[in-house]
Amino acid sequence: MQVSFKSDCPCDDTDLCRPLRRENQAEIEVFAFHLDHSDWKHYDWSKITTFVVTEDFEMEAICTAHANNIRIVMKVSLATSDMEDRATRRDWIEFIADFIKYVYMDGIYLEHLEIFEKGSHLYHKLTEFVKEIASYFHQKLPGTQISFHVPWSPHCQNELCYDFLAISKACDILFVASYDVPNDLRDGCVARSSAPYHQVLSGMSDYIKLGIDSRKLVMGVAWYGYDYTCKHFLGVGECELETISQGVPCSYTEARRIPYKDIMQRLSRSLTGRFWDDDRKVPYFVYLVGNTYHEVWYDDPESISMKVSIMMKLNLRGIGVWAANNINYTGDVRARMQAAEMWNAVCRPWWNYRE
Repeated sequence: MQVSFKSDCPCDDTDLCRPLRRENQAEIEVFAFHLDHSDWKHYDWSKITTFVVTEDFEMEAICTAHANNIRIVMKVSLATSDMEDRATRRDWIEFIADFIKYVYMDGIYLEHLEIFEKGSHLYHKLTEFVKEIASYFHQKLPGTQISFHVPWSPHCQNELCYDFLAISKACDILFVASYDVPNDLRDGCVARSSAPYHQVLSGMSDYIKLGIDSRKLVMGVAWYGYDYTCKHFLGVGECELETISQGVPCSYTEARRIPYKDIMQRLSRSLTGRFWDDDRKVPYFVYLVGNTYHEVWYDDPESISMKVSIMMKLNLRGIGVWAANNINYTGDVRARMQAAEMWNAVCRPWWNYRE
């Protein structure tokens, strides 16, 4: 691809403003999402293959990513209003492509979070729109990576219904958000993990059963957890929740999402220390504020390593972390060790897997 370099290249070495070549493909992908301006210079760049940023990213990140042979892509939300007619779609696509080229990026990460029914008019419009986006980028900006965000299961979970197979054929990667899984209510309305091992495995497997190439699937893991307020606390693992009147009687939506760095601080001051749920294969703990009990469920290096085994078992394209800025990189020695352990949990199993 011929690139017309501009005077605003932020890098001392202007070669770093060249998007990565098509043949520069990682055997195993590690997506890292960056959702604010904090700490990105301290990430473990040796572990990342695709760096996903929002539109308010710092241009200097282009230089760092390309210096480490990492793709940097923009997270872009698709709106129903942009897809109704061909002219509107074309204008949108050309605008985004021009912007991506202008800022020297390597592709886009697409998400669409509006709800519509399977088989509806908009269901088909979205598929058509994604195909047009991917075709335009692949032709006009060869080598760019087009990825699409999908829920943990293809069975219209959280009412997010897409033509997953058709979209997977158009895009390079489907990023499966293997978290925010609704609670299994068979054991009552109690706090539980939002990313239990067996449901993550079944969700990923079901995508493959649709006929989707496993090498197009990247499994996302959450570097955050859920802090549940207990209506009644009957013991560790028995934090009863308030029921809600609509939809699921109780779920992670009733909890407060907290980043891993805050979880570690709460754990150090908890009543119980770390417990392990052997069925869901995740840790949790209890802490007290005044007279109110809280139970926190989350992923840590042990549970993430077990999820990485799913990636290897199903021969997936890779894994991704939402989000890299949820780790404490600049704190004391203990915090920095915790950050290193999280990155190693994501990437260490590659070493044998790749040989």
